Amino acid sequence: MFAVTSIQSMFLHQYYHIVFRLGMNIKSVLTSVVYNKVLFLSNKARKNRTVGEIVNLMSVDIQRIQELIDSINHFWSAPLQVILAVYFLFQLLGVAVVGGLVVLITMIPLNYLISIKMKNYQVQQMKHKDERLKITSEVLNGMKVLKLYAWEESMKKIILEIRQKEIKILRKLAYLNAAIVLSWSCVPFLASVIMLGTYVVINPEKNILTPQVTFVSLSIFNIMKFPLAILTRVTNQVVQSHVSNKRLKSFLVEDEIENPPSFDN
Repeated sequence: MFAVTSIQSMFLHQYYHIVFRLGMNIKSVLTSVVYNKVLFLSNKARKNRTVGEIVNLMSVDIQRIQELIDSINHFWSAPLQVILAVYFLFQLLGVAVVGGLVVLITMIPLNYLISIKMKNYQVQQMKHKDERLKITSEVLNGMKVLKLYAWEESMKKIILEIRQKEIKILRKLAYLNAAIVLSWSCVPFLASVIMLGTYVVINPEKNILTPQVTFVSLSIFNIMKFPLAILTRVTNQVVQSHVSNKRLKSFLVEDEIENPPSFDN
């Protein structure tokens, strides 16, 4: 048991070392690409892009893509762990597992709808963030004029109003994320109650909840909690990365100047 745990820890840390390095490399490449794109943007494209939006691309959107890379293998490993756990439960409880599977399946469309809602809120939140950083940049660049005409309070009010809109959306996102976490946290418990209850109801005389059946089943359910929690986090990261990916794509396809200057010239 000690040897297995040691080997598992060694491979797990090696895995995280590899994916973290991959994520950092991707972040460096994307940051460099965005910087180069800024240098060669046409005048028309510059009018459509604000400083705040470009700053968000490099500080927020690229970071979200990096975080998704760190969890990329959980896309297949977490569902595989759930499938194996269900298989072992089927070997132990038989057809009573169907009741718990129904609970798991019913949570999928619910979480899908929540993810769609979170995606829409992410788009709105990033728009407000771009606007806030744009105005903040203008305030800092025009500080002399601002002081001359005593516009400090009015500009402060504008920035705070945008910030309040952003906080309102962030609060909604937090509620939706909490709903996903709560649902997947309760699923193993509800599924275990339904499975064990169904197991007894099917054949009360033969299917007795002995310590062997009960504790082994509960142990498998506890094992399922980790992959279900990981799926919750990965779902949230996918939603955020999808929004960030669209923002990066729309920026990188902007028009560039026809004859960019070079060091050779």
